[in-house]
Amino acid sequence: MTEEWAARASSFGSEAEAYAYGRPSYPIEAVRWLMPDHARTVLDLGAGTGKLTQRLLELGLDVIAIEPLDEMRALIPPPARSLPGTAEDIPLPDASVDAIVVGQAFHWFDRERALPEMARVLRPGGTIGLLWNLDDDRVPWVAQLCDLTGSEARASALTDAQPPYDGQPGLATPVHGRFDHEEDYDTERLVAMIASRSQTILLPPAERGRLLATVRDLAPPAPFSFPSVCQCWRGERLAEN
Repeated sequence: MTEEWAARASSFGSEAEAYAYGRPSYPIEAVRWLMPDHARTVLDLGAGTGKLTQRLLELGLDVIAIEPLDEMRALIPPPARSLPGTAEDIPLPDASVDAIVVGQAFHWFDRERALPEMARVLRPGGTIGLLWNLDDDRVPWVAQLCDLTGSEARASALTDAQPPYDGQPGLATPVHGRFDHEEDYDTERLVAMIASRSQTILLPPAERGRLLATVRDLAPPAPFSFPSVCQCWRGERLAEN
């Protein structure tokens, strides 16, 4: 991991409240699709402030949420069990969970170390679900927002989605799913969403202030919907030979 990438990965704690308020959740149908039959105990890995944790709780699942940043972990909703930890060193026993989900975080992991750990704690037949919310830039004002912010999460980039891992011992190649969704927003929530992105957090204060002021000016009259595309990958833990 480069120094810049490491700085971005660790930057979110300073904007934990903005993250919890501004970021969109995940479509419930996507979360259901990622679950194996009869799932009960689910690990939310790199849980952030618990956006995905909340969806899992709504499905009646027992949730363990692992998040390395104290400020983010403090906002994870109960009754989830929240623990400090990382994807590269998961503080759970072998074969202890029915599913692992990762919302908006897999790209921060050291995959060579994280994937064996994920396979270790996952029961045979369990699933790995990876989710990313992407800005739906088919909508003109969202395309403008993406241009303004240099968004790295544009739905238009989904032209030829490649599996995020393949050939990993114990894990089947994941299959792709795509779910359109939208949530109610107002100007303050939109500004908070952009403020919580790592590119924005690490800007010099004056530049950051100018960017957020321009986002505020670009926002449609409130209330409005913010459209997203949830890109998902569903993998499976293979049975032991």
